[in-house]
Amino acid sequence: MKEFESNSANVRIPQGQSITSVKIYFWIGIISAILLRAILIADHYNSQISDLMWYMGVIGYLIFFAHRYDIAKRRYGVIKDLGLLEKIEMRKSLSEEDFDGLDYVMWSLSVSKERLNYLAIFVLSIAAILLSLMLDIGIVGA
Repeated sequence: MKEFESNSANVRIPQGQSITSVKIYFWIGIISAILLRAILIADHYNSQISDLMWYMGVIGYLIFFAHRYDIAKRRYGVIKDLGLLEKIEMRKSLSEEDFDGLDYVMWSLSVSKERLNYLAIFVLSIAAILLSLMLDIGIVGA
């Protein structure tokens, strides 16, 4: 992490994570989403498998959302510690460290896979509900 002086406080601008790390957390989120939605279908066939899927999905989500929380906290910290929102709203000149902070926040947003993860969760949820309803109604055999 780079350390900068801003007014009277030390401001830490985090370094971004590797693209490999971003992809790993993305896939942890996707796999967890699949597991948790597949419980509805697995429960029609084997309750032990659905229980296992629940535990694995929840543990995966714990890892994924702890990571997402850390990212959001770091972005917020940079914006708050540098007073970036206020500076932009007041159209104040930005210092070199302000630009470094903005660079980190913008880079972090641009490489984030959270939009794809949200889309996958949405699509998988609809598919799981529809398939589960078809199983419940008997359209698809169990």
